[in-house]
Amino acid sequence: MSISKEQRQARILALLNESGKVTPDELAKAVGVSITTLRRDFKKLKDNGEIFIGYGYIQPKNIISKDTNMNKSFLKRLSENSEKKKIVVQKALEFVQENDLLFIGEGTTCYLLTKLLIQNFSQLKIITNGLHSLNALSKAKNFEVLGIGGTLLTDFNSFVGPKAEAMVEEIFVEKFFFSCGSYNDGTYDLSPFTGGLKKKVLKKSKEHYLLIDSTKFDSIAPFYMAKPEEIDRIITDDDVIEQKINAGLKTVNTIGFPD
Repeated sequence: MSISKEQRQARILALLNESGKVTPDELAKAVGVSITTLRRDFKKLKDNGEIFIGYGYIQPKNIISKDTNMNKSFLKRLSENSEKKKIVVQKALEFVQENDLLFIGEGTTCYLLTKLLIQNFSQLKIITNGLHSLNALSKAKNFEVLGIGGTLLTDFNSFVGPKAEAMVEEIFVEKFFFSCGSYNDGTYDLSPFTGGLKKKVLKKSKEHYLLIDSTKFDSIAPFYMAKPEEIDRIITDDDVIEQKINAGLKTVNTIGFPD
């Protein structure tokens, strides 16, 4: 029995949301239509902002899934500037390779990055202190995952404190992806506890990537965390800001600072 165009497109979205990332051939076989027919569906779904078409693959555009276990504070932050955050985490994929050993910080942008990593990679080793990132990673069968324990900071859905910092002292990772409350000649955090843990991870990681949407350059947070020379790459949604600020980072890191 043939299905309508609307039913077919709904089936495509359901398959993408289930698998995350699928090739056109896989979709054609699953839906039971030709590639030519699918191309028309892809165009419609892309124009509606529902899918992202990559080189040889299709994936759902909306990577934000609202888990009913998330508290209202986290969900509110997750929905703020969501389109900008999507751009940031999509860019961040460029700096990850299969089998990397990563530390993913807490926060909504880092959570979205975690979701994308699950969709786009087969084998990664990930350490995180983010509660919701840890929950998402529980579904990644081939990932090696370590959750940093300690005290749960409810408002930030992250594990912090002396026990968490002691665990960080026992590790060393290739890449640290983290976010912040604001950026102004360095990063500022909204909590001294999240900032304190990040300072520890900076010392226990080789490369440091700051994920920040462009609104954070105009905001204010009270606790100074990372100096510009401690950041290898700033990833943001505004290409002009990103190029300018990363050029400044290169200058800072070349010149260096006295102890």
